Amino acid sequence: MTGDPNNPEDLNQPEPMEVEAPRRAASARFDVAGREDEGMRDALDPATQSLGEALKLSYRLLQVGIVALVIVFLFSGFQSVPEGFTGVKTLFGAIAGKEGEEQVQPGLQPFWPYPIGDLQVFEQRRVLRLDRPFWPASMSQGDQRQKTLQEQIDSADPNAGLKPGADGSLLTKEGDLAHAQFEAEYVIADAVKYLESTSPESADRIVVAALMQAAVEAASTLTLPEFTDTRDIVGPAVRERAQRTLDRLGVGIELTSVRATERIAPLAVQSRFRDVQTARENAKGEVERARQNAVTILTQIAGGEVYNELLAMIRQYEQALESGRSDEAETILARLGARMEATDVGGEVSQIVSRARASESALKARLERDSKRLESLAASYKESRGQVVKQLWLDAVREALDNPQAEMFAAPTLLGMLNLRLTSSNEIMQSRRDSEFARKKAEQAAREAGSFYAPNSEQIFVGKAGRRLKQDASGGVGR
Repeated sequence: MTGDPNNPEDLNQPEPMEVEAPRRAASARFDVAGREDEGMRDALDPATQSLGEALKLSYRLLQVGIVALVIVFLFSGFQSVPEGFTGVKTLFGAIAGKEGEEQVQPGLQPFWPYPIGDLQVFEQRRVLRLDRPFWPASMSQGDQRQKTLQEQIDSADPNAGLKPGADGSLLTKEGDLAHAQFEAEYVIADAVKYLESTSPESADRIVVAALMQAAVEAASTLTLPEFTDTRDIVGPAVRERAQRTLDRLGVGIELTSVRATERIAPLAVQSRFRDVQTARENAKGEVERARQNAVTILTQIAGGEVYNELLAMIRQYEQALESGRSDEAETILARLGARMEATDVGGEVSQIVSRARASESALKARLERDSKRLESLAASYKESRGQVVKQLWLDAVREALDNPQAEMFAAPTLLGMLNLRLTSSNEIMQSRRDSEFARKKAEQAAREAGSFYAPNSEQIFVGKAGRRLKQDASGGVGR
């Protein structure tokens, strides 16, 4: 009951206490008294002891588990870097390690576990192919089969031109168009610069952009024949320029190789250009064969490597003659003759020298014979000069008249101003022609057999400059 606030008596009355709800009667009651209390205690002690031991074992197992988890957590920082990969260690997000030694190598790398530390690993070596940027768009056949390069060349229309945005090309030094495909390989040389300036997802795009810029620059310094030459001079030029760009960007990437796998002229002119290339290769082959033939001929002429020395001396002799240095030409000619007579000179030169020596011996023998004849006639000439002269004259006339082709004509005296026109008989004229033919044939046979010797006959010209020997064979001068 609540008191009246206006009644002072009611204010002094204590408030009535809250009445508790009645409790449910106990369903069971356990009383231990006397001897029964001691038996129950004896029954409860093993259970309590077992429960305590179980709690202690669980606590120890929990401690061991916690220690194991801590060990596993600590060793979770040990990571293995596969072969062909590289990376860096980060400590709380920052690159860790001594300066210059931040980049890790393949193998087991101990470090702090995540999130304290981490190991950023990425592929160290990459290969890129630039097949489309500078290559014409592929064409399809009627059955949607992709055309081969040769089929595209054969079916190319010279009036069609290139389609911007579809056909890629390069502009060469002389304004010609060319097509190319490239294959590049790069490595991560500095992982710190690589991660600070770019990412593995953007690295390929950066390298491709540098290669495309370098390809445009390299092509502008070469002509179309140089660009499509058998030797790949485009790839190294592209690599050098692209590497300069990557170094300037500081991305830590190094190009190990760049190859121009395909280099062709525009498809419409490729067939004609191929003909030019074939002709150029054939010309190279002809030049090489001519060089080999020249070496073979020179070896046959002089033998071994001696012809180089002989050719040099011959050029010096000709230069001295052309410049009017006669004394120097005489000296060089004497050295050339002495060199040709050396024992290491073979081939035709050796044969010519041998024939010259044989001819010289024959000439000396003939001169000695004539000299002895003159000596034998000298005594008779002193005793009877006129008789000897007449006898020699008659011998000469007899020798001339003994020739079956000789003719004698008897003309009347006192003809005055009259001129006689005489004609030989047909038999004698035919005999002369046959004899001349036989003489030339014999000379040719003797020349081929090596018994004919005419010194420097091929160097004698009529009406223009040439070379000849002096009458006494002491030297040669130009005329």
